[in-house]
Amino acid sequence: MKKSIVVIPTYNPDQKFIPYVEELIAAGIATIIIVDDGSSEETQHIFRKLEAVSACTLLIHEENRGKGAGLKTAFRHIQATFVEETAIVTADADGQHAVQDVVRLLEELKKEAHGIVLGVRDFDLEHVPRKNAFGNKLTSRVFKWLFGTYISDTQTGLRGFHSLDIPWLVAIKGERFEYEMNMLMVAVHDDMQLVEVPIQTLYFGEERVTHYKTFRDSGRIAKQLFVGLTMKKRLVEHN
Repeated sequence: MKKSIVVIPTYNPDQKFIPYVEELIAAGIATIIIVDDGSSEETQHIFRKLEAVSACTLLIHEENRGKGAGLKTAFRHIQATFVEETAIVTADADGQHAVQDVVRLLEELKKEAHGIVLGVRDFDLEHVPRKNAFGNKLTSRVFKWLFGTYISDTQTGLRGFHSLDIPWLVAIKGERFEYEMNMLMVAVHDDMQLVEVPIQTLYFGEERVTHYKTFRDSGRIAKQLFVGLTMKKRLVEHN
């Protein structure tokens, strides 16, 4: 799959991360950018093994800076390294995004000239934890109330972009999980196209490695929604 890049920021991944990356490569994805966001020494053997794979590029934060910072590091690398236009999909390292769905988003990007493609989950399924379903549905309703646009999964990490969008993506404020919400608010402010693609809704109970803290990060996201309502320029860095 040429001219396609998958970006995966990660912090202390488990051993399952290696076969996940191998599955992406087997599916035809030629370039995978992995951002080690200050992971512990105990996980470095995972990064060393993946760095040796020709399809993988490893970028390193010496200290943990957050998911938003990891995404922007990868976007800046793409901007500096790739001359031709590329399709970019961001995915999480915890296995919540099926390889088939990553490929689906890349295919959808090739149909769309502009805008963001969102891989959206179904929170009405029985196996979805109640707190996850409630939190995501509430955020979608609040987003619609504040901004007039309904997005069925505002917290999805599976997103697709065109490399031409990198300048505004790296200008958005936010270093951690709030960055992705800021991204949606800027997109709505600027009337960008948002395309939703249904994806598998995967949860793995206690086995899932996640660094999203339900109450802390949901509170940070809620705060950002109200910041975004008051003033767009507060969401964007100005040089």
